[in-house]
Amino acid sequence: MIMSLFFIALSAAMGVSIWFLVIGIVFSIGGGDLYIVTHYDSLFFYATLLLLCIIAYLFFAKHLIEKELPLLLLVCFGTTFLFFFLAPWIIESKSLVQRELSNISLSNNQKFIEKVEVMVEQEKLPYSVDVEKSRERFKDIRSINVVVLNKATNEEIKKKDIDELLGITYGEDVRLKIFEKSNERLLIDLVIDIDKSVSYCEPYEICEDLGLEIN
Repeated sequence: MIMSLFFIALSAAMGVSIWFLVIGIVFSIGGGDLYIVTHYDSLFFYATLLLLCIIAYLFFAKHLIEKELPLLLLVCFGTTFLFFFLAPWIIESKSLVQRELSNISLSNNQKFIEKVEVMVEQEKLPYSVDVEKSRERFKDIRSINVVVLNKATNEEIKKKDIDELLGITYGEDVRLKIFEKSNERLLIDLVIDIDKSVSYCEPYEICEDLGLEIN
């Protein structure tokens, strides 16, 4: 019974693996584009692995036939066939689960917003934290803490403003969206990593004018 379950599980894994190899061969033939030259190294690699899988499967089938287990062979073959076509859905579901597990909870983001609010007040920076808008923007992203700041003046964003924001120790990655005082126009949208480097910044022209290096 245990061996039968093992063979069925192995057949399922074989179906997913074969799907990966077939997709690898398809993309290697044209690099995902009909007008791109074939990647022969990748094509040979995937084709060789696919051939080895087929040979291994034939030996596996031969073993079950010799053991007079035609029903188990039929179940294993059906499992391989089924998981070959289920592979895209399995991969997508796995990605969704991983994204959900990596997402930040609403309560943790709320604590982070309050933390930034306190730091802005302590450093006497010319900003106010828009708590409601921070929550709204965070719900659209979830993978990183989002804080919306409103400038205390109607002045355009300056290098000094960014230096002050980069000087705060956030303790984790944060996406800052800075709006003008009226809370209508977005001045700059940037991601500050835990090491205080900037990994994302928009609009590009303003980021370039401020001399920001995007890592």
